[in-house]
Amino acid sequence: MTGKTRPCPHCGVSLPDDAAFCPFCAEHIRPRQTVKVPSHLWRKGLGYAAVLVALVLLAAAIYSYVTPNVYDAWGELTYPLDGNDYHLAVTFRNDGAPEAEYTVQTEAEGRYDRAAKLFITHVDSGMDAGQMFNQQIDSAYVQVTQPEDSPSPVTWLQPEFQNDPATEGLLLSVLNFTGQSRGPAEIAWTIHMKNGDTIILRQRMNLAPVDSLHYYPEDWPMDTIEELQALVEQIQAEVPLPTVVHLHLPPVAYEGGLTIDGRTINLYGSLGEHNMRTTFLGPVVYKPEKDPQGFIQYIDFQGSGTGTGLTVEADCHVEDCGFSGWDTGLLIGGEDWADPVGCLFEHNKVGFRFDSGGSYVNASRFEGNAFLDNGTAVELLRVPGDKTLYFDGCRFAGNDADLSNPAGHPVNISYATFE
Repeated sequence: MTGKTRPCPHCGVSLPDDAAFCPFCAEHIRPRQTVKVPSHLWRKGLGYAAVLVALVLLAAAIYSYVTPNVYDAWGELTYPLDGNDYHLAVTFRNDGAPEAEYTVQTEAEGRYDRAAKLFITHVDSGMDAGQMFNQQIDSAYVQVTQPEDSPSPVTWLQPEFQNDPATEGLLLSVLNFTGQSRGPAEIAWTIHMKNGDTIILRQRMNLAPVDSLHYYPEDWPMDTIEELQALVEQIQAEVPLPTVVHLHLPPVAYEGGLTIDGRTINLYGSLGEHNMRTTFLGPVVYKPEKDPQGFIQYIDFQGSGTGTGLTVEADCHVEDCGFSGWDTGLLIGGEDWADPVGCLFEHNKVGFRFDSGGSYVNASRFEGNAFLDNGTAVELLRVPGDKTLYFDGCRFAGNDADLSNPAGHPVNISYATFE
């Protein structure tokens, strides 16, 4: 070794004077110095980072602005559009109250249909906004998902726009099913907006099978009004809800009236010899305290000039019945709703009177009725809600007054005939 040397400060081995590293102990001879970055360089780096963050935020904002939104909810949601908030609700009700879940009781042999509806209102005012909102809709459809092994699948019609969105909903889709259908069925309303947004509103329809009982004249005494009233009282005392009761009446003329004021009992008349139908010569009062909807079909109510032929204070469907010779043929009263379809009203002082102080609304198409030679054919004193009553296919002839409407309720008689 030549030249100047010096010992390693760590192990003592002789090293060249200019050595910076000891190969024997692997230690550095000279201490390292930290080089400081000029202050303007890190400030410049922060500036680049700030610009990068700003660009990312701007890109996110632009993406959010130009990318369509998807809204997905059960029963109802609030949708912002052009500075306004809209409340969208899907329901089977007629008052627009949202129903994320709905249950139908079904009998094994029954056939059913239900109308699912879409209501749209302004959030701030609560007023109907269907027509205005419709201008921003590009398309709408309904899809039903249900168990694959259902022996009688639910079928449905694609939604149709309604003439009166305030009382019938903007869109309506009819679902058909039977007592053999299996649930639940998930109903998905998909609305594509013109701005690219998609709105999905969902409902669940549960199908709840219930037992049913049929009473026939060959099995039960019901030939006289006394026997019939006793049978009705026995049914009301012994058969609990939700069992559905169908009472099939013989083709006789009952000398007196009937009262049903406990549970719902469906009444069905029949046709005998010489075209004699089941007939009540006394007033019938139908006001069960509990649901479900009742049915009264194929029965004549014949009076002697006084009283009310049939008083209904329940949710009830009255079909193919005859009313003649009464002060009032059919009275819908209490706080309920009933709808006559295909009935005959003749020689009454008032054929059909609606005088209900409730809020419940159901079917509003009073179709196919005939009003002949009455004092007043139809009298609307109080009618729940503001849903238009349709008298399509009805015939008015020989009445002193065809329609008295003190309630000022909306009525459509465009497709009725007047003679």
